[in-house]
Amino acid sequence: MGLLSRHETRGAVTPGLSPKDPALADLFSGGINSASGQNVTADTSLAISTVLACVSRVAKTLAMLPLNVMRRLPNKGHEVAENHRLQKQISSRPNRWQTSYNWRILSQVHVMLRGNAYSRIVYYPGRGLNELVPMDPDRIQPFVETPNGSIYFMADNSPMPPAGSKLYYQHFPVNGNTEVLMADEVLHVRGISSNGIVGKNVIRLMRESVGLAMGTQETGARLFSNGAQISKWVKTPNRLSDPVYDRLKKQLSEGGEFAGARNAHRTMILEEGLDIANLSMTMDDAQFLATRQFQVEDIASFLDVPLILINRSGDKNQTFASAEQIISMFITHQMSPWFKNYEQEMSESLLYPSESDEYYIEFDVDGIMRGDSAARAAFYRALFGTASITIDEIRAKEHMSPLPNGEGKKVYIMSNMIPLDMAGQQITQKQALQANA
Repeated sequence: MGLLSRHETRGAVTPGLSPKDPALADLFSGGINSASGQNVTADTSLAISTVLACVSRVAKTLAMLPLNVMRRLPNKGHEVAENHRLQKQISSRPNRWQTSYNWRILSQVHVMLRGNAYSRIVYYPGRGLNELVPMDPDRIQPFVETPNGSIYFMADNSPMPPAGSKLYYQHFPVNGNTEVLMADEVLHVRGISSNGIVGKNVIRLMRESVGLAMGTQETGARLFSNGAQISKWVKTPNRLSDPVYDRLKKQLSEGGEFAGARNAHRTMILEEGLDIANLSMTMDDAQFLATRQFQVEDIASFLDVPLILINRSGDKNQTFASAEQIISMFITHQMSPWFKNYEQEMSESLLYPSESDEYYIEFDVDGIMRGDSAARAAFYRALFGTASITIDEIRAKEHMSPLPNGEGKKVYIMSNMIPLDMAGQQITQKQALQANA
């Protein structure tokens, strides 16, 4: 038996009060307080443009690609299993209110920020069609039952459970009816984990970086809301009279006619020798801007997304060629692990054990090239010239109809671009001509 038994019969498992039970929720903060004083949650962090851009970039890339049930063929090839019971579910409609695109975006947002994405697998006996219903990670509490009957709630910093433990999920839906789900009733996509059960809460890991970004953003917003102009100040050689002082104070205070960013360019009447002096940027101002730039890089590093893909240049000397290489590295090193994570979890959780030798679930990564016609053409040309693909197969990938009379099913090689089955005849004829000369 493995570390955790996935396919078990439901037992009388009655866990105690979970740390995520709504009855305890009021005892804890709704988020994570950072040293900057900001309350950091998965939702509030999305107000930071860097977090939103990174999560959006990865989630949209993962969601836009075709996702199919594949069938292994006897000749070592494979094909899309169009008639498989899961094909429609994972490729277009995982549940009654979401498309596959929307479901994958939601799942990826959950796993990137909270470390875990949960979907309940709803079975409909006899119909051959299931549903994947997403569940709020904040309302799911994984726990294990050890061989001696002990119950342990699992957190992202919990130790690994003993061998032979059974995995369950306690769910606290909004209607208040707590339920316990078995492991094979939940599709659980994890991020990085130290115990193999619960993914690390990414927001908790980067709370200081996000908190500092939130703090500097709020500081900048308050600066402009008060109409503070760091480039100018007002001076006078004499002491102002009380009426002039009171009038100036009222004009520059909050709600005054020269206060706030909307009044920044209005013309002001200066009295009793008042003068405007220019200020160069101070070290504090420069540090403020440098801090904001550093937080962009720090958060992008946490979420493992290159700066160029979130519309930040990063390296000022970056060229188009280097940017192309960065994008290629993003697909290889950042996205491919996510593809493999989803493929293996979905294949393990959704396919029946009797199907696993014949079927598997896979992303069609070729869809990434849809926006680059030159790269797509070069890719097809290379495959076609080595007899690795037919005309009809190329046309199918481009959503075009096959050629008539089966002409598109022939395979060609580079030698005069003749059908592969005629290559031997050409050689034979040439040898015969030489023999008859």
